Amino acid sequence: MGNKRNAIATDPNGRTATPFDFGSGFADPIKALNPGIIFDAHPEDYKSFLCSIGYDDHSLHLITQDNSSCTDRAPSSAAALNYPSITIPNLKKSYSVTRTMTNVGFRGSAYHAFVSAPLGINVTVTPKVLVFENYGAKKTFTVNFHVDVPQRDHVFGSLLWHGKDARLMMPLVVKVDTAAKA
Repeated sequence: MGNKRNAIATDPNGRTATPFDFGSGFADPIKALNPGIIFDAHPEDYKSFLCSIGYDDHSLHLITQDNSSCTDRAPSSAAALNYPSITIPNLKKSYSVTRTMTNVGFRGSAYHAFVSAPLGINVTVTPKVLVFENYGAKKTFTVNFHVDVPQRDHVFGSLLWHGKDARLMMPLVVKVDTAAKA
């Protein structure tokens, strides 16, 4: 939804936009100064991500401008990047993704998970409530995806973490591997 609560269109013909078109939505620059929670990711995490999506040592070096290598890295999944969105490109039957949030807000901040599941996909979050005792505290949660009714194209949903002083919307994108046997 746009800031006028209408569906966002991608072109003059009015095709409804997807997260591929607009990402996580509109950022409020004032609220971004005090986000409440963040997803820490470090240069090594991004290097592992690039290797997981097929970069070789030469390609990685072009990006990093250092001596990083994919060859010496433990195998990783692109979904392992601690990032505030989740994309699963070939969901066979079920898959779980783990993320870690860091509190940069108030002590005792609590966030409740609200899922808007992609069409045909059952999504559960464990735990459903995260309570951060202190500033800088880290909490890990798992998002479980299970195919109920396979769709032929990408389907979209979201995971909202809602707290008293902040909220974070995470896009969820799933493409079911329809060739997979149940």
